[in-house]
Amino acid sequence: MSPGETELARLEERPADPVRAQALSAALAMRAATDTDFDARLQQWLTQATALVHSVGGETRNEISGGTFHGPVLQGRDFSGASFTTRTPPSPAPGDAEPGQQE
Repeated sequence: MSPGETELARLEERPADPVRAQALSAALAMRAATDTDFDARLQQWLTQATALVHSVGGETRNEISGGTFHGPVLQGRDFSGASFTTRTPPSPAPGDAEPGQQE
């Protein structure tokens, strides 16, 4: 079995485990240090993966300000199939101004 394969298999069992991810990273780094062909392929993969990550997404900024809002708010990026069912917002009582507004 090649160095890193055991660590990869363990990480696949628990992908969110940072200890297992670090073990794989260390194994790959040690293998790259001793195998120049593997190092070249690993660097090529890293370049391609980095380009893919940068092409897929950019920065997301969510901001809500000013006024009174009624109903749900969805903040994030890359949503699909989202839908909301809401009721009509309540009418202000006569003579009541909404916050931030003057009468």
